[in-house]
Amino acid sequence: MHISTVLAVDSNAHSHHTYITMGLFTKTEETASVGPAGGDKDLTKKKTRQICWDSRDKFFACLDKHNIVDAIKDSELATAKCPKEEKQYEADCIASWIDYFKQKRTMEYNKEQMLKKFEEQGAVKVEPNVSFK
Repeated sequence: MHISTVLAVDSNAHSHHTYITMGLFTKTEETASVGPAGGDKDLTKKKTRQICWDSRDKFFACLDKHNIVDAIKDSELATAKCPKEEKQYEADCIASWIDYFKQKRTMEYNKEQMLKKFEEQGAVKVEPNVSFK
């Protein structure tokens, strides 16, 4: 068995990966993520998650200020209007969370717009009445 640790570098973060090789099979584990400022992105820590959420909220508030709903589709505009907030958001959160929150924001906006449209058309919201015995 051979174990090696590699520092992978991309434009947003540095990640430490441990590769465990046993014959024909290789197992890769991402053991920690470190942001550009050297901050720990251990998501098992509530403080780390809260820092990410705070940066996300600041970035999304900036997007709201500039009437940008979809930060993925309108990524160039989002970067132009909110460069500082976006950079901090990307530094404080892991990549999968960044994409997830951007997609969730757009999905929730579309859901709200659809519900408003249904209400304007006279639709009535019916609460489910389900009970389990």
